[in-house]
Amino acid sequence: MPFDFHELVAALAPRAFLTNSPIHDHNFSVAGVKKAMTEARKVYDLFHASERLVAGYPEAGHDFPPEVRKEAYEFIGKVLQK
Repeated sequence: MPFDFHELVAALAPRAFLTNSPIHDHNFSVAGVKKAMTEARKVYDLFHASERLVAGYPEAGHDFPPEVRKEAYEFIGKVLQK
């Protein structure tokens, strides 16, 4: 990324954020996402909103499998109900 992804995600706090980051994605490194989420979580913790920062690391390539899509829709549904 040409910018600090963790700062971008942290700037969303305390709003909900979900990332779907497959571990076999050849376009994006999951290691970078994991590092960004670790850093962003520090800011979410300051807002007591760590449950609103969610990361999924499915066993998939650059894809959005049905089971992962279902989890994302459930997350969105929960957020919109509040």
